[in-house]
Amino acid sequence: MDYRALAGEENDDPEGQDPTLLPFIQFDTQEDQNNNEKQSKWSHQKDLDEFFVRVYEYHQRHGFFCIVLSEIFGLVQFVFIVSFTVLIVQCIDYPLLFRSTPSARNITHKIHFNEVIQSPKQCLHNMHLLTNLCIILSIIYWLYRLTRSLYNLLSYFNIRAFYAQALDIKPNDLSNMTWHEVQQRLLIAQRTHHLCIHKSNLTELDIHNRLLRFKNYEVALVNKGILPPRIHLPIFGNIISFTTGFKFNLRLLLFWGPYAPFDQRWHLRQEYKIYSQREKLSQQLSNFILLYGLANLLLSPFIFIWQVLNLFYGYTELVRREPGVLGNRCWSNYGRLYLRHFNELDHSLNQRLNRGYKPAISYMNSFVNYSIVELAKFISFTTGAILAVLILLTVYDEDVLTVEHMLTTITCLGVIVGVCRSLIPDEHAVFDPEQMLQLVLAQVHYQPDSWKDHAHTDYVQAEFGQMFQLKYVYFLEELLSAFVTPLILCFQLRRKSLQIIDFLRNFTVDVQGVGDVCSFAQLDVAKHGDLKWFAPIRPKSEVSTDGGITNDGKLELSLMHFHHTNPNWQMPKECEVYLEKIQERAVENMHASSILQQSMNEMQDLQAHRSFYSDPLSTTSVNNRSTVSKTLINTSFYPPLHTTVSVQPNTSIVQNSFLNGGVSKADLPYRSLAQFGVLSKIQTQMFDTTDPHSFMSSLTPIQGLPGAAQLDMNVSCLFMHELRHKYKHGEYEDLEHISENQNDESKC
Repeated sequence: MDYRALAGEENDDPEGQDPTLLPFIQFDTQEDQNNNEKQSKWSHQKDLDEFFVRVYEYHQRHGFFCIVLSEIFGLVQFVFIVSFTVLIVQCIDYPLLFRSTPSARNITHKIHFNEVIQSPKQCLHNMHLLTNLCIILSIIYWLYRLTRSLYNLLSYFNIRAFYAQALDIKPNDLSNMTWHEVQQRLLIAQRTHHLCIHKSNLTELDIHNRLLRFKNYEVALVNKGILPPRIHLPIFGNIISFTTGFKFNLRLLLFWGPYAPFDQRWHLRQEYKIYSQREKLSQQLSNFILLYGLANLLLSPFIFIWQVLNLFYGYTELVRREPGVLGNRCWSNYGRLYLRHFNELDHSLNQRLNRGYKPAISYMNSFVNYSIVELAKFISFTTGAILAVLILLTVYDEDVLTVEHMLTTITCLGVIVGVCRSLIPDEHAVFDPEQMLQLVLAQVHYQPDSWKDHAHTDYVQAEFGQMFQLKYVYFLEELLSAFVTPLILCFQLRRKSLQIIDFLRNFTVDVQGVGDVCSFAQLDVAKHGDLKWFAPIRPKSEVSTDGGITNDGKLELSLMHFHHTNPNWQMPKECEVYLEKIQERAVENMHASSILQQSMNEMQDLQAHRSFYSDPLSTTSVNNRSTVSKTLINTSFYPPLHTTVSVQPNTSIVQNSFLNGGVSKADLPYRSLAQFGVLSKIQTQMFDTTDPHSFMSSLTPIQGLPGAAQLDMNVSCLFMHELRHKYKHGEYEDLEHISENQNDESKC
């Protein structure tokens, strides 16, 4: 495979910057060019990857003062956990506390703390060998964290000066700026201070490739099926194990460690690019994986103790106060990588998954095991009755609490009642799994094609549950990770060492001014696009040397997402042609697509917002704006071809909406629509009508409204999935010659 820079990535046009930032940017370019001392301070960063990561984290962590507090409190918290644990394990006289000895039973007065807690001399004398070993390891680790914290603070102090001098962002202004605004100033600073000397101008894609160099590889490894490891258990079937501990070891093996394939973080070692070295490198990687597995096995008891302490101190009080919290759900590590776009920053991923949380909860709650519900009702009733009597007795006479184990009994009964009630569904709820899964898809943007029209089945629910797992399952996996991770490294990951080596060789490309990056992260639909997602058809000469395609439309949807979050990015011509093709399909299907019809309802909903945002003193409130909204679609004129659940605009509750929380505060680049979005094309078609009396022409554009850009991305994603589904059912004859199984299982 040729390793060369991809063409068409540079943006030399200074007019391509965000015009809304120009009044705030006051760079004196001529002065900077004459001031060699100021230029030399920031020019030619030795490790531009780390520098950009620091710039991004400085913004996400809310400035230098918050970072200082975070580092200090992190060190103090570690000391507290270790010291407090040693105190309760070694330095408390439990026989005296529980009055379990004859001498303790003879004490008539109340026992004080100073009587129960032993002196430091007694604690040290009675210290166990294992406790001493844990303390020594804790001190060593704390010193390492202290050294790292001091280095981080010095680095962030330098970044603070960079924000103030090069980006012209004062500390007080940082909290009011989005990352998009910081990134635009960073692009201008490159032309002034020459942070990278290999390119005169950097693009948004260059910055994202440096920030996400290794995370893009992780996303691609999951997309190609190399990760995560799957364990087959006789009763539970295939279990995905992608814990935080395993992810940390994987990054050490491939990216951070001393013998990792990447040299100096931005360069893949030359031997990994040679096909004849693959067997040797595979054996070498297999040996390193075994070494890491054995090291994890030796440290597993200490890791397990630390995990137990973290969970115990962090969640015990929360579980006591809210017993149903363990029945809540969260996005798993595997789900976060499967649902992540190429070149998607952490804050953007978190916002997108948070918007999809409520519809995902609604979808998972639609699967009810009525046997468990009946059992939960019975247990809830009986334990609730006992708990009510005990509470009444304690209210009548507080001496009831002095009865042995009475407080423990009341607490346990409260936890049982809370857990059982969380298992009982709302009797007024009405579930439609297909519609709910579509609302999830609108926010998270990915799902296997096999899920379409099968959202009500158990296997779809089980597969989605691997991405959106119960919290108690997540906690259990993290606890067992100390013992499971060594086994996975030694017996699962080692088998895939050759696949990993081939993956790095085939899907790595050298980009000028950036270094070696995952080729999928270049968003080159002409090279890696999937024909079944309407990517450009490649010439036959390129098919044989093709490095493979992504699954589930990962590259195509990532391109659409990157364009929406970086509208000024000057994409290659092939990408423009592809997005224009999607827009053309949207115009052709505007009257026949249920997705587009529903999106126009959402556009009408945003129209109702306009008067509210333009006139905050208006008598029209948020709760009754739905009375202003009228149905945009005349069903007699636009007959739908698919039977769907009708969704009426309702701005008081964001459920059953593509927008689904998009009006909340989010780090969006613009409130206007992206140039190549599906909604922007529909908007153009609607307002370019020549009939001044038509209903379409009576509407005003939704440019500038909060949520418009988010709605555009959601609609574009759903429409692309709809096109893929229509192709699968033979509605596009020009693509029928493509085999359904072609390129689905691309070899590395």
